[in-house]
Amino acid sequence: MSKTTRLDETIEVARPLNEAFAYISEFNRIEEWDPAVAKGIRLTDGPLGVGTKFRIDMKAGFSLYYTVTEWEAEHRLLMTVDSKVFTAVEEILFVKTPTGTRIRYIAIFTFPSALTLLAKTFPGVMDRVGKSAVAGMKRALEDKQPTPVASRGVLLADKLLLPGLVSFTKFGYRRARKKQNPVSAYLGDRHAVITGATSGLGLATAEILAARGMSLTLVARDKAKATRLAKDLIKRSGNPRIQVEIADLSLIGDVTAVADRLLKSGKPIDALINNAGALTNPRKVTTEGLETSFALLLLSPYVLTERLYPLLKQAHGGRVINVLSGGMYAERIHPDDLQSSKGSYSGSVAYARAKRGLMIVTNQWASRWKKDGIVVNAMHPGWADTPGVESSLPAFHRLTRPFLRSPEEGADTIVWLATATEAAKVSGEFWLDRQQHPAHILSRTKERAGDKQRLLDALAEFSKKFS
Repeated sequence: MSKTTRLDETIEVARPLNEAFAYISEFNRIEEWDPAVAKGIRLTDGPLGVGTKFRIDMKAGFSLYYTVTEWEAEHRLLMTVDSKVFTAVEEILFVKTPTGTRIRYIAIFTFPSALTLLAKTFPGVMDRVGKSAVAGMKRALEDKQPTPVASRGVLLADKLLLPGLVSFTKFGYRRARKKQNPVSAYLGDRHAVITGATSGLGLATAEILAARGMSLTLVARDKAKATRLAKDLIKRSGNPRIQVEIADLSLIGDVTAVADRLLKSGKPIDALINNAGALTNPRKVTTEGLETSFALLLLSPYVLTERLYPLLKQAHGGRVINVLSGGMYAERIHPDDLQSSKGSYSGSVAYARAKRGLMIVTNQWASRWKKDGIVVNAMHPGWADTPGVESSLPAFHRLTRPFLRSPEEGADTIVWLATATEAAKVSGEFWLDRQQHPAHILSRTKERAGDKQRLLDALAEFSKKFS
């Protein structure tokens, strides 16, 4: 004879009804608030609603399969649950209150006859699990995460080099993930501009933000590829607010043109993600006469961000996220040779120096725009298995492939910097796995006297030539 267990828990949170419903109804994110869950995966495409399916992998080693059977937007969810251990019906009710939202979670679990003894032997287990999950839901929706601070342990690991390199791998990500806080910020009224969004980290970032309801502008070079991507994202996420802007970002004329189009639209930018990049070997020069690495990796994001400043300011809390590279740790800026024209050329060195320059610009923007409420940070994705790494660094890719992160793991800190409430409290820093890391670990890479200003002057001068 089967055994049933009922849970009925209620919480109140100081979050608007639409925000609470949006976060909880994206049920694959349950891992952020239920400590018993290892991972949540959405199995169906399209808008959330009746028929949406999720797979929830439990830390205990089994999976739960959820199907939404009834859906009343901003009011009620009803889901059936199948697993090898039990079946269930779970209902979540949302009610607007004077101070926020009341959420009631009701679940009826049915254990097959073979497990009724287990259910009777541990009658309080399910109750404790339910209470823990609902308490986690409340903590996530309260969104009161502490301001991120630099860790001495991270600083020491980076200085010791080998532990720092291990943190670049998928194992470093998984270790850091255990300490990460939920991100329940509402994105339905926010707009992000993402460069290099058609593959690798940019694509992973676009997929995550689209699923969370953020309005996206994808800046890409290949019109056909970008258009297909936008249609695919809309279909899979159910989010129609995705548009495309076409520009070759190694050409500063294209950069200024796309910036002008965005300015003309007048749409505030809550997050500008400067991700576009490529490692070029041998040395190449664009049709505008600029060395490609310098043009694409440093001058392009400089010009784009400077020109989009009015839209970032208009967002009242705009954020800029510059995607850098661990290779930056091996190089310092050479403001007298920004286009790598002196001596023998190395694509890896040119790439690293451009990223070092973008870190300097990150600091400058953070300081200059603090009064405007604009937050500017840089991040390192770790060693991620992307098409760019495979094509430009084939030997490195073959050697490290067992240790490489997925693009989604590499993009996690980009998404966090663009969306998390606590991430807006710190500006001008360099991040990996949502943790502050030093911008330098070797004294020889530090800027010499006057180098920062010489770089900024040079970038401003180059920018004037194309304005």
